[in-house]
Amino acid sequence: MKRPVLLWLATMLVAVACAKSTPASQLLKRLKKVQKRGVMFAHQDDPVYGTTWKWDMGRSDVKDVCGDYPALMGFDLGKLELDSKENIDGVPFDRMRQEIIDQHRRGGFITVSWHLWNPVTGGNSWDIEGRAVAAVLPGGAQHAKLNAWLDKVAAFLLSLTDEKGRRIPVIFRPWHEMHGGWFWWGSKSCTPEEYKQLFRYTRQYLDAKGIDNALWCYSPGADPNESEERFMTWYPGDEFVDILGVDIYCSPDTQGFIDRMKSELKVMASLAKKHKKLFTVAETGYRNTPQADWFTKVLLPSLLDTPPLYVLLWRNAWDQPEENFGPAPEKSCAPDFRLFHSHPQMLFAKDVGR
Repeated sequence: MKRPVLLWLATMLVAVACAKSTPASQLLKRLKKVQKRGVMFAHQDDPVYGTTWKWDMGRSDVKDVCGDYPALMGFDLGKLELDSKENIDGVPFDRMRQEIIDQHRRGGFITVSWHLWNPVTGGNSWDIEGRAVAAVLPGGAQHAKLNAWLDKVAAFLLSLTDEKGRRIPVIFRPWHEMHGGWFWWGSKSCTPEEYKQLFRYTRQYLDAKGIDNALWCYSPGADPNESEERFMTWYPGDEFVDILGVDIYCSPDTQGFIDRMKSELKVMASLAKKHKKLFTVAETGYRNTPQADWFTKVLLPSLLDTPPLYVLLWRNAWDQPEENFGPAPEKSCAPDFRLFHSHPQMLFAKDVGR
């Protein structure tokens, strides 16, 4: 065989290897198709507890109201790093794994956040003392601890497999709401450059552990005067991020929420186009949903001008009445949520299932 032919063959083999399909790349392909059809409805901890129940199998506040599961479900890995059998909200990790498998089986999607403990003080995510980000970066006093914690995250993600042993892909959303000062990885505890180093290191470490079933979401909190520059202040770079997100909650000023949501979505849509990313509402909700028609008169119109990939409502805690954001059968918003569910641009599990 002549040398030019050998060179061509080697080049082709490298190209094929580089283009190798992974669970994450397959997920990205599916998500791009779904986004063209509408906005997926998502709910945190949807199948494990609700406003009046916990741990029942096959149950969901969303399903109890509209007859279908969310298209996307959110779960949190907080306390996995501590070798706890239950996460920060009391969800057993074995149960979480099974619900992720079940959601994948029905054709739905999964996102995973991580409210991890402060590695310096031993407090929770909201303990901002100790300059913990600097401590866990390479050369820091707690760097080995971060690596050990990331090993546990890697083991969990690698344990997510279907009945044929194939890895189940998820959207991984670590280090969220970094713009604010309430988390130990936030603006009161580190600089934007330190944060970027943390995000990049986390991605590189898990990639090296063989994590090929995660898309990575960058999600600051909303700002009343959002701009592309402000949104990207903490951005670690295109090679480390797959999805742009925002966390934005409603207040009694519902028109102000609509205006802020529209502004955020326009900024993200512009950035997503420039950086070739998807964009989403990673967290939202109206505490206890006191407005009976909030879903169709507030949330829906805030989304439709610039539709995101999905909109995730935070959890319905059975033990904390103030931690209640989704629909439930006993809530006054239940009839309105059924109208919201029937809107042609809102997608639920049956709409995205295989």
